[in-house]
Order: sequence, then C-alpha cells, then structure tokens
Amino acid sequence: MNTAPLFCNPDAMAISDALLDSTGEAIKARDFSRFAPAFSLPHLVTTFDAKRLIETMAELEMVFQTNCDFFAEKQVTDIVRKCMSADFDGPDTVKAMHITHLMSGNQRIQDPYPSFSVITRTNGVWRVSKSDYAVGRNGGLTQALLKHSRDAQTPTNDAS
Repeated sequence: MNTAPLFCNPDAMAISDALLDSTGEAIKARDFSRFAPAFSLPHLVTTFDAKRLIETMAELEMVFQTNCDFFAEKQVTDIVRKCMSADFDGPDTVKAMHITHLMSGNQRIQDPYPSFSVITRTNGVWRVSKSDYAVGRNGGLTQALLKHSRDAQTPTNDAS
C-alpha cells in the first residue's frame, strides 16, 4: 500500500520544508530580518475570519511582531510544521500544504491546523507569495491581521 500523499513531489516538498524550517526558527527567535526574505510582496494572507494583502515590509513586520506577541502570551515553546503535500505548478511555482502544531513544552496550545501556500521562484529565490491558514478568530494570525487591518482602516474580513 502506498502511503505517500497525493501531489507529493520530493523536490517541491523540500522547497516547502526549507521555508517552513527557516521561518519557524525566525519566529522562535523573533528575528524579522531572518523571516522577511522568505516572503514576496505583495503577499496575500487569509484565515477563516480575515484577509489581508500585505504590500510593504513594514506591514509584514507588524503582522510578524503581533503574531510573535500571541505566541509569547500563549507560552509557545515550539512550532512544529511539516509539509504534507507539495507539487510544482510550472517550473517556478510550488503549491504546498502543511500542518502546524503549536506547543508549550509537551502540551498543545490549540488543535493542529492545515495551511496552504503558493511558493514562487523569482531570480532563483523561492518565496511564499500567498498563504491560507485554517484558523479562526482566536488564532494569533487572525488577530494580527484584524488588528492591523483596523489600524490601516482597510476592510479585510469580508466573506469573499
């Protein structure tokens, strides 16, 4: 019996895992300078309750810092993420799905959740250009997106 996930290309999975590893370490270290190069701008981020087009590094850093604040408040000690499926959609695009576990010691902070990313290669560098997270209003990322959307006074929590 083949247990490999559908749409599983080892090279595409390696690209996704490398970005997950580097951004995860940057989040744990709260190091935006290590986090930012993994993302292209503009960058569309969606959750169940929020949607935001991040157009500047300043906006990306605001969302990053607010999400890090959430992790600190919840005492997250580890962010365990693993690519579950990935495949190429042309030579310069990877579509990937990963699962995230937020841990405080050996306790889960919340239920694991899936995320979908579009990763594009520009000038030989792979960067995430779009992210969809299956998290609700109580998730740190949703709170960050909603907070910074209100601050910018741009509606982003429409149902479209």
